[in-house]
Amino acid sequence: MLHRSHPIYLTLPLLAALALAPACGDDNSSAGNPDAGSADSGTPPLLEPPPAGQGVQFSMRTRLEAGVEAEHCKFVKAPANEMWVNRDEVRYGGGSHHFLLYATAYTEIPTKKEDGTPVDTSGVFDCSEGATNGWKITKLIGGSQNGTSGDSLLRFPPGVAIPVPAGAVLLMNAHYINSTDGALEPDVYINLWTIPKADVQQEGDILFLYNPLIKVPAQGTGRARWRCPVHKDITVANVQSHMHRRGVGYSANVVGQADPFYTSAGWENVPVKRFEPGMVLHAGETLDYHCDYMNPENREVFQGPRSTDEMCMLIGSYYPADPATASCSDEQGEMAGEWVGNGSATCAQTWTCFQDAFHQDKVLRGLTSCVDKASPTVAKESSALLRCMMRTNDPAMCQAQVSACQAL
Repeated sequence: MLHRSHPIYLTLPLLAALALAPACGDDNSSAGNPDAGSADSGTPPLLEPPPAGQGVQFSMRTRLEAGVEAEHCKFVKAPANEMWVNRDEVRYGGGSHHFLLYATAYTEIPTKKEDGTPVDTSGVFDCSEGATNGWKITKLIGGSQNGTSGDSLLRFPPGVAIPVPAGAVLLMNAHYINSTDGALEPDVYINLWTIPKADVQQEGDILFLYNPLIKVPAQGTGRARWRCPVHKDITVANVQSHMHRRGVGYSANVVGQADPFYTSAGWENVPVKRFEPGMVLHAGETLDYHCDYMNPENREVFQGPRSTDEMCMLIGSYYPADPATASCSDEQGEMAGEWVGNGSATCAQTWTCFQDAFHQDKVLRGLTSCVDKASPTVAKESSALLRCMMRTNDPAMCQAQVSACQAL
């Protein structure tokens, strides 16, 4: 049986973003001044901070030894006054793959994880166990995978902003890949551009859909496809994809609409599509997105944060805020997506496969293989059963889903 401590639970929406990464070398950090905050590099900053009263800047400098891939993190504190962030702006140097900024539930920078593990958080620290693993993360509030162009995750029209409480503790996270034969000391800068609270008409949020069930066969092609419900009427301001280096195609659409609202052909410097005046999604509609992969290696590839793994995400700014829609959850906060398979297995056969997978050492990989082999026609029933098993750990409590699946 599957227990709550099993790593599969790290694949639920926010925790899925960054899981395990290799160990890295020694770190050093910048001051991270939230008012001006440039890394102390002795060279002009990659990004000038906002003028006084228009926002804040956070920065991070670290060291990456030759040949290392790693996730590095840093806690910073927001200013003493509440902020309403209308957009962000990110720049990072060589060696960085993407950067994310999370909000946390802390009012002071923590010095140990929730399980009591001590961590030196006085500067940049290694987050090889996952940037969000062990910390009280509440949501994503900014970031980019286009460090030179400046295209970022967060951008709203006038009158829309995402709140950051006074003195909030934020978590900076960067994914680094040093493919050179020497050490790198990369910088990351993020500007949060704010508007006065009196000008805020609606609260915004970030759409952050992460499909944890990805399998790409050795020397073959694969597709990871996920459908997610829209619970309330929202307006999407921008969207983008996120994949790793085997990603060769991407498409996102609304079920029932003939044309996709977003496509991309690769994984690096992906386009951020902005909708003017915005793309309206209605309650009851369903988002349907997929990632296509080509794998030249002699091994299977599954989901994960490293360049040796894969990802499949749909990210964007939208308003008004609806956390359930943003994370592909139901209104109780449980995962609500439907995984669409690429095979021909019936739902009954898929249920048998699920039972075997729950007894394997690598449960998530086993479940992913089951979904991949399932027929697209049983996506609704097989996904309902899988979600129930993830939630309850008990087939007896999922009898209605088991019966529905066995009938197909």
